[in-house]
Amino acid sequence: MEKEVLTAKYQSVSLNVTANKIDSYRRKDEIQNTVRVYDSGKIGIAGSLGDLDENALTEEAKKALDYGIEYPCKLDSTVKTVDKSKEIVKLQNFIPQMQRLLDRLAVECPKFAVSNKIKLQHHENTYKNSMGADLLSLTDFLTMTLIFQDKGSGNLFDCCYEGDIIDYDEDQVIADCKKMYDAFYNPVDIEEGEYPVFMVSDRFFYTVGRHLCAPFYASGGSLVGGKLGERIFNEKLTCCNDKNPESNPYACFFDDEGQTAPDNYRQPLIKDGVLTNVLTCKGLSQSFDLPDAATGTADYDGVPSFGYEGVWLKPTAQSAFELAPERGVLAVMASGGDMTPDGHYATPLQLSYLVEKGEIVGRLPDISVSGNFFELLGNDYLGAVQKPFFPSLNENVMAFRMKVGK
Repeated sequence: MEKEVLTAKYQSVSLNVTANKIDSYRRKDEIQNTVRVYDSGKIGIAGSLGDLDENALTEEAKKALDYGIEYPCKLDSTVKTVDKSKEIVKLQNFIPQMQRLLDRLAVECPKFAVSNKIKLQHHENTYKNSMGADLLSLTDFLTMTLIFQDKGSGNLFDCCYEGDIIDYDEDQVIADCKKMYDAFYNPVDIEEGEYPVFMVSDRFFYTVGRHLCAPFYASGGSLVGGKLGERIFNEKLTCCNDKNPESNPYACFFDDEGQTAPDNYRQPLIKDGVLTNVLTCKGLSQSFDLPDAATGTADYDGVPSFGYEGVWLKPTAQSAFELAPERGVLAVMASGGDMTPDGHYATPLQLSYLVEKGEIVGRLPDISVSGNFFELLGNDYLGAVQKPFFPSLNENVMAFRMKVGK
């Protein structure tokens, strides 16, 4: 009988913001524990919240073997620690420092009412098994999910500034928000046609990502079904499931089955245009005869399945100007997009900015953007760049030529 033990500790201090003022805070400490046992091709699982009682969970997991859930046991003995913990903001200064930021925003962006959340987070994940594996991941980061209401507009919100921050620089956050503010109050227009469109990579792949999932791929429903190992996209495109804490601080470097991606904790799903992997877990890999991809995820008391932590695209340029020196569009708020079974992707943009020579210049009216899945990631793919518009945010931005309509 083999065994795995996982513990996830999540600590956070969350500030609630209303009209540029911190009106409450919440401190949260959460511990999730998992014990899995394997015997004769079966898996037994037990989970708990709070302090770990490994012996009790082990006995509970052994009893769960009676459910007869088939699952492969493929363990290794890797020992590794990745410690990216750091003091982003001193905890005792967190509230006054964030209130100072909000006070400065009130001065720099006087027509915006700022609300929502600011959260300081610490994650600690461990994985051990009976083969001697011992993995530890530590991360700290600041999450900003600020929404901006144009005072007097009557809307719940009109703009947003959201993302994870590893290196907090108050002046840079102010500069980022001021850039948004100035562009928001500079209305511009654009003719219908084809333009470079910049989009945070997670936003696009959230819609199209199901085509890179093992069950959808194996069922034949995926647009890329049967194409593993083939170059079907632009050679500039390398797309990874990102478990590198430096670029995705929310993630730990190993998946929920103790696997690590061989290439800097980023598992390529598409490499140089070649479809190399789909999102899977050990069980689905065995069922569908697919390569293991270190993309397993599981509830603390559940059977592993597939998942992804975030998308990382290999940068192909140092700036937005390098990708598209001409006029383009930056998608800021896009809700309601979808893709048809034959690969036509379209989404309305509730907020977008005009980009000229790689710089944001003004707010566009409501528009929509569209394109074909294979073309967007093929001939129309322009490349990717890190933090091209808002340097504080840990953003990976992609660009492709799309049809812009009104």
